[in-house]
Amino acid sequence: MNDSRERLLEILREKSLKIGTFKLVSGMTSHYYFDSKFTTLDAEGSYLTSLLLLEELAKRNVKAVAIGGLTLGADPIVSAVAAVSWVERKRFDPLAAFIVRKETKQHGTMRFIEGFTAEPNTPVIIVDDVCTTGGSTLKAIKRTEEAGYKVVAVVCLVDRQQGGAEALSDYPFFPLFTAEELLAAPEIQKQLAALTAAEG
Repeated sequence: MNDSRERLLEILREKSLKIGTFKLVSGMTSHYYFDSKFTTLDAEGSYLTSLLLLEELAKRNVKAVAIGGLTLGADPIVSAVAAVSWVERKRFDPLAAFIVRKETKQHGTMRFIEGFTAEPNTPVIIVDDVCTTGGSTLKAIKRTEEAGYKVVAVVCLVDRQQGGAEALSDYPFFPLFTAEELLAAPEIQKQLAALTAAEG
């Protein structure tokens, strides 16, 4: 694991991982909750997320002109990726950012896609902060495709490994981290085991 990836994993555990009993958006109950915004809105966390995502896209030879995702989880990621891709343009192709609304704008342009417009079939990337069942990611993909763009890759910061990858199997999908990796630290495993035992 490279130094940047190791450091981002530390930040994710320190700032975004909560242990307890939580109800997820998907309706599932979990002994851990991941609030990405404590990482993606942190100065170092934002930069490292963007850098690792751009490195992953380059390694997989993904060619696109923009990156976007469903508000609110994707917003900090796409904005930072756009900025870092410009600063690091000698290494990476600059990417524009866009935001996918959950509901259409009720005035003005009434668009689902904010901040980006291009020709039909323009290649774009969809990103999500956390992927559980893949529902919110699929919603972002649908809105983006309805706007006429071609989704060439789907990325998430953390894959909870609860069906999302399977739901997104029609697209090249890759997470930067998995739940298994995030929870692998011995002290985290101990806390999770205690919660499971308490439920008895």
